Order: sequence, then structure tokens, then C-alpha cells
Amino acid sequence: MREEAKQYITDCVVKEFYLNYPWLEEKFGEKGRKHTREDNEHHLRHLELAYELDDEKIFKDYSIWLNDVLVSRGVGTRLIIENYDMIQRYMQDVEIDQQERSFYTHVLETSISYLKQMTNTG
Repeated sequence: MREEAKQYITDCVVKEFYLNYPWLEEKFGEKGRKHTREDNEHHLRHLELAYELDDEKIFKDYSIWLNDVLVSRGVGTRLIIENYDMIQRYMQDVEIDQQERSFYTHVLETSISYLKQMTNTG
């Protein structure tokens, strides 16, 4: 995925999160916004790595680890799921090879489903 595409997706997700959840700003401040950006950069890097290695388990394992870390910091699984949904939505706005887009979409949907089952949030 091109850097411009990743930047666009990350910018859109961070903006939407803080519009939808103003309490994030109150609870975590600018430091939280920075971490949300970094988290999304990590999400996209792990998606890319999974694609490059043709191994969706990489992203599933990352999602499990991410859930453990963020839940321990007071960020619920529901927000991770919503974050992945946002990535999928904004990914439609950028130019990505169709095979790559299909892989990302599948891996995100699989991870969302797993997180829902794992935490009974679905």
C-alpha cells in the first residue's frame, strides 16, 4: 500500500474517532490522539506484513495482542472493532491493487469476527 494511502486512512480514522468519541480527548488528551495515530500505523503495517507473507494469522495474532494491551489500558474491544471497520471503509477511497484490497478486507473481517466471538461483543 502506498504511503499516501496509509496516511489518508490513518488521518480519516483518527479524525472520525475523536469526532465520535469526544471523551477520548478528555480521558487521553493529545497523547491519546498520538497513540491512536501510531496504533493505526501499526494496524496497516501488520496488514501489509500479512499480505506480503500471505499469512492472515499474522494479523489475527496481532489483533489478539492488541486487544489485550488496549483493554488493559481502558480501551474496549468494541473500539478496536470499530477501528477496523473504519479502516475498511476508508480503504475504499484509496488506490490499492484489487488482490491486495481483497486480502485486507478478508483479514479485517476475519479479525473483527474473531474479536466479537472472543469477547462476546457481537
